[in-house]
Amino acid sequence: MMLFLHLLPGLFVLLIGFILYSKPPKRINWIWGFRTHYSMRDEKNWHEGNRYYAKFILAIGFISLPVGLVCYYTLPLLPSLLVPIGIMLLLFMLSIYVTNEHLKRKFGDY
Repeated sequence: MMLFLHLLPGLFVLLIGFILYSKPPKRINWIWGFRTHYSMRDEKNWHEGNRYYAKFILAIGFISLPVGLVCYYTLPLLPSLLVPIGIMLLLFMLSIYVTNEHLKRKFGDY
């Protein structure tokens, strides 16, 4: 049961990444998708931002699974739950920055 708790965040992120990758939002909206200033400027930015971000989210999910396993076997209970979540949060912040930079390079910084 405890091992499942360590893998659950990574599995959840994988599920979200898979849904975003397989069924990206068709139109710019305020509910679902990669919603930043750059991605919501026009449809090209929106589609490219969501495509790029979905791949990043899938990568975060795949990274989180082995991190959860390593933490489960090497750390005490509370740190072993908090360390993978902290790493995921840092990767999420990085993913937003990297995706925005990708959009700026591809479509220009306007």
